[in-house]
Parts: sequence; structure tokens; C-alpha cells
Amino acid sequence: MSAVSAESKLLRSRFDTRVLPDRLAQSAWTEAIDVIFDTRPRKSVKEGFFASVDAAFMGDVALGRVRSTAQDFDRSRYKIGRDGLDGYLLQFYLKGRSVSRGGSNSEVAGEGDLYVIDMAQPLSTVTTDHDQISFVVPRRLMATRVEYADATHMKVVPAGLPLVALFRESLKSFYGQLDRMSLREAEIAIPPLLDLAAAAINGHADERSMAGVNLASFVGLRRHVEDNLLDPSLTLDSLLATFGLSRRKAYRLFEPVGGFATYVNRRRLQCALHALRSPDRRHMSISEIGRFHCFANAENFSRAFRREYGLSPRAVRQLAASGRSLPDAAWRLSEMGWAQWIESIGR
Repeated sequence: MSAVSAESKLLRSRFDTRVLPDRLAQSAWTEAIDVIFDTRPRKSVKEGFFASVDAAFMGDVALGRVRSTAQDFDRSRYKIGRDGLDGYLLQFYLKGRSVSRGGSNSEVAGEGDLYVIDMAQPLSTVTTDHDQISFVVPRRLMATRVEYADATHMKVVPAGLPLVALFRESLKSFYGQLDRMSLREAEIAIPPLLDLAAAAINGHADERSMAGVNLASFVGLRRHVEDNLLDPSLTLDSLLATFGLSRRKAYRLFEPVGGFATYVNRRRLQCALHALRSPDRRHMSISEIGRFHCFANAENFSRAFRREYGLSPRAVRQLAASGRSLPDAAWRLSEMGWAQWIESIGR
């Protein structure tokens, strides 16, 4: 596998009022978020106001993490008529909460709850200081998956429900991989994520949404692999024993990533790549780095490494020492603004 090219890299966009002059911070945020909401911050800059967005765009959907101080958010019928956005925001508050202004306690979205916003319907809420993940999906991708899709606006699905927890952890894991993920990898993961989202909203998993449930199961297995990646005793048999899985089920879960052995081997090679480029590991020989990453001998390590990256471990180390980048590894992201993404998704 070669380095990710510019064409296959995810488009990223970042916005943070804290890098702006104080006099521009609130107006810049109000203008940026205007694509979806009219907003009124409840704190001045002197009182600690800030807002930041770290987002990725994947063709049909966008995923972003938003951190901000307390605000009022509104989406009026006039605004809906003016912008014509037609999609869903699926949100998880990692910290803080959102409350419908003038509403009842049943309209409170707290930490860990799944909060569904239909962009084609009015909204009037207030948030506390918060940290949340938003998944932006066009209606055409959700309407066929969700039962009574037009009745889901401002629906709060409790955090403790198993399918909600699975979707939340899967979305957090997906966000955590954005910097290393190619567009192709994201496109493969999105349909089962949408299926899992539908299962969480519907309150049950049908045959169609089982792909999403399987993805969530794979997240747990992958976490175990990451925690034990440099343990030579990590094998498929040890994984089966730890999770009580059948071999057939494990094969099915790891099939999209080429199988268990391929996945583990690739992750070890990725870690070895970082070690070869790290100044902190220059005291280690190439064969020592190979053994540290569970390759029995230098020949096997070099052969596997060259197959994966098209370069020998020695060449990578020499490039790193000279301050040069890997071939094809330098790219400039064409950062389309996240607000424009929402417009394109919602049309």
C-alpha cells in the first residue's frame, strides 16, 4: 500500500475563533454557522466565548467535532425556506447538553444521547458549554433507512440503549481515524455507519442494519488488537478466546480489511514506519525495529515492508535522516470550507 495521495485524502476544514482578534471572533462564528443556524452566544469574548470546528467531508456526508461555549441556536421557517437545506444532523454531546427553549424535560439532549435534527424543520434550543460530534447526512440517505423519518426531528434517544452506545462509540472511533483515513476507506465505512444510525433511531436492528452492528463489533475487536499489537502472542485463536467468537464470525468481521492476519501485519508495519522515521528510535537497528514489531527476522521485515510501501526500511530511514519526505507523501489539502459542505449536502 502506497502513501495516501492528494486525490484520495479526505478533505478537512478547521475553524477556531481563538486564533482571531477578539473583535472579530463572534461575528466570524455567527457568519460561519449561519449556513445552518442563527446563533446568539451567551458569553462575550471577555467572558470566555469561543467556538471551534474540526470537520471532514466525504462526498455525501460530513463529520465534525464542535466545541463551544453556551449559545442559543435557531432555525426558523423563514431560514428553512431561504436556504432549502434538506438533511439530518445526528449529534452526540460528549460534554454539555442541548435544551429546547420553552420545551419540556423530554426535549433535553444530554451527554451520550443521540440527538436527531431534521434541517427541514424549525428548531429553537439553548446549549451549555459543550463538546459534540455532528454527523451530517442528506435526507435521501436516511429516509429509506429510518422508520417514520419525517417524525424524527429533535428526537432524543437515550445514551444507555445498546444500539445508541454502539453507534456513539463507532462514530467516535471513525472521527479518531480521520487523519489516517483515505476517501476510499471512508466511503466503505459510511453505509454501515448509516445502517447503525438507523438501528439506533428505530430502536432495533433488522437484517439491513446488521452491517452497522457488525461494524460496531469490529470496533471492539480492533481496540483489542491495538492494545496488544506488539505482543507476539496476539493471534486469531487468542482473539476468539478473549471475545468468545466463532472462527466464522471473526472471518466475516475482518473480511473487509483483508482478514485478521493481514490487518495485524499492516498495523505493525505502520507502527514500524513511524519508528523508522522517529529520531527517538535512531539508536535501534533496522532488525531490532523489525523484532520489536513482531517480525521474526530482518529479511521477513524488509520484504513485508517493501511490499507495503514500495521502499526498503533502510531507504525510509535515510529519507527521514535527510529531512526529506516519502515519495508522493507531500500534499496540500484543498480545504473547502465546512459551511460550504453543509450547503452541498443539504441541497
